[in-house]
Amino acid sequence: MKHRIEFGRLRTTVIFVAGLLMCAALTISTQAAAADTSTKYLGVFRETSPTQILSGTVSRYGVTPASVEWFDSWATGNAFNAAEARALWNQGVMAHFTWEPWNPALSVSDSNQIHLQDIVDGKWDSYIKARGAEFASVGAPIMVRWGHEFNGDWYPWGIVNNGSNPALYISAYRRVHDLVVAAGATNVQWVWCFNNSSTPNSSFNDPGQSYPGDDYVDWVGIDGYNWGLGPSWDPSGNYWTSFDSMFSSPYAKARAVAPKRPVMIGEVGSSEDGGNKAQWINDMASVLQSGRYPDLKNVVYFDQDKEERWSGTSSSAVQTAFTSWVNQTYMRGTGTDLAKVAAEYKGTSASPSPSASPSASPSPSASPSASPSPVGGACSATYRTVGSWPGGFQGEVTVRTGTSGINGWTARWTMAGGQTISQLWNGTLSVSGSAVTVKNVSWNGSLGANASTTFGFLANGSPTSPTLTCSSP
Repeated sequence: MKHRIEFGRLRTTVIFVAGLLMCAALTISTQAAAADTSTKYLGVFRETSPTQILSGTVSRYGVTPASVEWFDSWATGNAFNAAEARALWNQGVMAHFTWEPWNPALSVSDSNQIHLQDIVDGKWDSYIKARGAEFASVGAPIMVRWGHEFNGDWYPWGIVNNGSNPALYISAYRRVHDLVVAAGATNVQWVWCFNNSSTPNSSFNDPGQSYPGDDYVDWVGIDGYNWGLGPSWDPSGNYWTSFDSMFSSPYAKARAVAPKRPVMIGEVGSSEDGGNKAQWINDMASVLQSGRYPDLKNVVYFDQDKEERWSGTSSSAVQTAFTSWVNQTYMRGTGTDLAKVAAEYKGTSASPSPSASPSASPSPSASPSASPSPVGGACSATYRTVGSWPGGFQGEVTVRTGTSGINGWTARWTMAGGQTISQLWNGTLSVSGSAVTVKNVSWNGSLGANASTTFGFLANGSPTSPTLTCSSP
């Protein structure tokens, strides 16, 4: 979204097939790993460093976001800031990296611009592999949103700018994904993100035509803005619209295209022009709490005055409304819990029954918890299977102290044949053959007497009930 002012275009409201609207009521029944199913997770973008986005959100609104989003274009050649991503994770915040395959200094049609065929032809393989290794070095879950808003005409990777051929976008997306994974970055959660309206509104530009497939997507994202009165790209137009009008049909599209993937809003903001922005935010807060978007989990606000006065501080009334919204209980999900959401959706099936507050139910394939190690020593470690699907599962380990506190812990177990851990959070993983060792990270190592903490992981293979040991440190 950040460069649209340079490539003005008329946004049109896309009304999807009426039958898709029924999909908006779909919910996912899955075991809640850490939070009530109505929980939403706040994401924030601001044009500054990732750690400053975090501190600025705390100082502006008195809340720690679950995710922090930043952008970079391929033409910069910059390394991924793994240190900042790791620093965020150590504070319980998930990094969200929007990775843009273009040179923003060139027009979309410039012959030297990056286009999808260049990626498919392998011209960017070395660059992609280098970034993949840097993603892997974070050692914690991160989100990568590649090639977003592909159903618009303002980016060179847009379908309309690539022969109106959605298959080319899919091929490029898959190549980027596979090269990053081959570089060792199995900690990446991939965000496939479309714009809430398509430009042009043609059959080839229907977002569903460009879906890379569940094997390549962890989150389905939607971007949308309330442009208000007289935006730069149409000074005589009035585009003031409600949050619900912006997202109800695209949300239904997301559920129809990928019912086993959670939904996020990758970018959202409201102009001050043409209406009451503070009331707009209050209305958005009510809609999000209403239960009409049960699978919408992460909401990333574009907290920056740019093409319009998007920020949550654009007026004192707006800041009051924004602060009230982000401090509501349903918006207080943490980054460590956000990192678990995608795994909860994999291998589940959509329920046709609408529910404003769907209840959690245990996975039928969940295996029983292993008996915890006695807390006669410094600590014990207890395992449970959170959920499973063909070829994989999510596990969780609870570390408990006894009558004395500890300063650091180490959990160990032996994996069964065919099991490999692909992603782990809230701990530091090392594997030697089938022997698994997980140590605490900086913020969850010091535990008082009779206290506990958890770490989780995604694994390939079939779940079992391992016997764990725990020691300090």
